[in-house]
Formats: sequence, structure tokens, C-alpha cells
Amino acid sequence: MKKTFILALLLTVFYTVKAQSGSDIYLFNFRLDKENFYISNARNITNAPGYDNQPFFTPNGDAILYASDDGFGQTDIFKYNLRSRSQRRLTYTPESEYSPTVTPDKEHISCIILKRDGEQKLWQYPKNGAIPSKLSNVDKVGYHTWLNDTTVYAFILGTPNTLDAILLASKQLTKVASNPGVTLQNIPGTNQVSFVDMTDKKEWFISAYDPDSKSIKPIIHTVNNKSEYYTWTPDGVLLSGDGSKLYKFDPKTDSNWIELADLTDYGISNFTRIAVNPDASLIAIVVSE
Repeated sequence: MKKTFILALLLTVFYTVKAQSGSDIYLFNFRLDKENFYISNARNITNAPGYDNQPFFTPNGDAILYASDDGFGQTDIFKYNLRSRSQRRLTYTPESEYSPTVTPDKEHISCIILKRDGEQKLWQYPKNGAIPSKLSNVDKVGYHTWLNDTTVYAFILGTPNTLDAILLASKQLTKVASNPGVTLQNIPGTNQVSFVDMTDKKEWFISAYDPDSKSIKPIIHTVNNKSEYYTWTPDGVLLSGDGSKLYKFDPKTDSNWIELADLTDYGISNFTRIAVNPDASLIAIVVSE
């Protein structure tokens, strides 16, 4: 299913190109609570040369969506069934799709479609594939997360890159911050969105944006002040990595990052993106080849 990657499409899609190095998705059994932690049973679910990245657990927890290079320099959306341990290709188009995400109605998969002319916009597919429809005319969208069924927060490529709120009904675009990192997520149990504030080159922060008060507050500095990648567990604990090490930070109880595990025993020396399933029993990490 994989890879001969054509390096540069356009300078304006730098972050997309930057992400297109060889990678695989590893899946682990996982548990983290006040009394227990374990990570075990590692398996490479995309074990082949090339780009497999941007894992997203479906809300019912039965599958992982991800983006994969098809062997001809084009990226499509795949679905890995956790029960059958099988994969299915959902898109097969002349364009490239990135960042598959289940929409709030749970009937569609939103994604970034990168066209051959450099257009890079937000679209959605029916959840089992078929014909996509455009969600917004905002161009140069790099990454996104849904706040609700009418509002999408997006990383917009530019000079500088920005974090913007796309209001789908009114078609308005509202700037939230400059110099965000690539990871945008809803904060569990809140109406807020988190992002990495990279304004200070020496010290990056995972910060929270509150759309009601329109305020931004730092939560914690990133691990070793350099990682753009993190995720939230369903009960509101941050996970992030540096090299082979996995860290956690609980805003309710912790004052700093706490090392949970070193994954070198699994042959992992560097990982980036992280995702946790809805009941926090599985963790997917993206491992550099």
C-alpha cells in the first residue's frame, strides 16, 4: 500500500511535506489511573515502508483512521479494524487526504484535501467513503479539530502560521493565535481547545483557548520545551513524548511532567503523534522509521 514519496509539492504546504517522512503506527494496551499504569503488547499495525500517520480512534472505539502514502506519492485515508486486525482503504483519489477525523454527527470523516495545484481545504466524506463535500473555502488548512457541529479550529499555513476558528454557518474566519503547533485538540469535559503556543522560541506551552471568554491560558510547558505532539486521555490527563520516553501531566494533581515509560525495549527510539481510544485502554503512537 505504500510509498514512493515525492518530496516537495509547494513551499506553502511546508508542514504537510515536513510530516511526510517514513513512519508506522504502533498500538499498545494501556492503562493509567491513580493506582495503576501499564503499557504493553506492542504491535505495529501498519508494518511496511512509508508514511502511516495521524491516527484517530473512531468514537465507538472499534477502529483507527489514519493517513497513508499509496506508493505513488499520494496520501489516502485508511481504516484499521481493531477486532479483525484488518485494514480497509476508504479513499482512492487523484488528490491527497490528511488528518482524518470523525465529525460531531459521527456520520462523516472530515479531512484536509491537498490538490495538485496546492489548494488545501477542509472536506468531509461519508464515514464509509464515497463522494466528498467541501466544508469550507478557507485555504491552506494544515490541521483541524471540531469544537462542535458548527465550529472547527484550524491550523492555517501562512507567515506566520495561525490558529483560527472556522464558523461553518456564517463562513466567518476568526484568528485565535499566531505560531501554533500542529496538535489541536478538545480538552475533555470542557468547551475549550488546546494547542501548542510556539511564540517564545525558547519555551513552548500547551495552552487552552476558551471561546466564551476569548482568553488563552497556559497549561504546562511542552516536554523539554520542544514537542508539538500530545494528546488528552478521556479523563483529562495530558500525554506527550520525547525521543523514546512517554510522559504524563495531570493538571489537577501534577506540577510537572512525570515519566511513565521508556519504549526503547520495543525498538522505539523516536515517536511523535499520540492517540488514546475512548475508554483509555489502547494507545496509538506514530514511530519514525
